[in-house]
Amino acid sequence: MTKTTSTFTADAVAAGLSIYPHPKPVLYTGALAEAIHVQLRTWVGAELGFTVPAPQTLMAGPADSIARLLGELTEHVHHFGVPVSGDTESWGLAHLFHAHADGLYAAHGRGDAYLLGALYSLIATSAHLADRYEGRIELDPFRDHRPTVDESALIETARMQLTTWVPDTFGTIVYLPERWELHDAADLSDILADVIGAGEAKYDGMDDDDSLRGMAHLANARAHGLKAAYGHGDAHLFAALNSLVLAAASLA
Repeated sequence: MTKTTSTFTADAVAAGLSIYPHPKPVLYTGALAEAIHVQLRTWVGAELGFTVPAPQTLMAGPADSIARLLGELTEHVHHFGVPVSGDTESWGLAHLFHAHADGLYAAHGRGDAYLLGALYSLIATSAHLADRYEGRIELDPFRDHRPTVDESALIETARMQLTTWVPDTFGTIVYLPERWELHDAADLSDILADVIGAGEAKYDGMDDDDSLRGMAHLANARAHGLKAAYGHGDAHLFAALNSLVLAAASLA
């Protein structure tokens, strides 16, 4: 039997209060590289005509593989251009080049934070080049621009990702706070509760694959947000971010 959106929410709430019945998320070099790979697969093929290689290519040297992949994508854009113009093109390319630079830093041993920075920049790139987002997005998610994979950077990456698609998808029913208004994982969890509530209102009764898949990913993001809010670790924030990327691919 197909789950309804209301049972998705019930599952998410239960996950925050009890043992989550799925594998515990992890946050390390390979996981960050895989997240970048998944994010690219949601848009570069359709929008830029660029083929993302199979995930097995990341297994040997994840950071090096990501740097090489982003270099190839950047070169592809140099040769074939992008499907937008004006400010969206300028901002999109700026974020793409920033992602490539972060990938190179990671490959040269500067730390996993640069892979998170690359993921952040690629989310911004896809917002501009694929979704024609015209808002201004900062170049990185780090406080005082000191690259660290911590709660603050993960929350800001998730918040930014939400700003690129939730307003256009759900309107003003969901309030997305500014960066300075979010203090911890509990604040992000509250936002995710509002987003999935808006999703239930909009997609209630819909049984097409995109709606069901998108709501499932939203529920997963909500579940991980709750786990993070209850002190189960930053890896749950990272898992919530990954689920939001996939939710946007289906719903935005």
